[in-house]
Amino acid sequence: MSSQNRTRTVLLTVLSIVLLVLVSGAASIWFHRDQESDRRARVDQQRPSPTAPLPDPFVTGPPR
Repeated sequence: MSSQNRTRTVLLTVLSIVLLVLVSGAASIWFHRDQESDRRARVDQQRPSPTAPLPDPFVTGPPR
């Protein structure tokens, strides 16, 4: 194997590894973002809706 072929093989191997790491990282981020979105949707469904807003004491203070 010539030096040029060896250099090309090493370069392609390194580029393949870098590409594999980037793709797997992107897939992991996408998967966990989807999981988090589903979890937040479940939490929002379980949260009771407020019946009435609490009065703001600065706006609805005692009469003067």
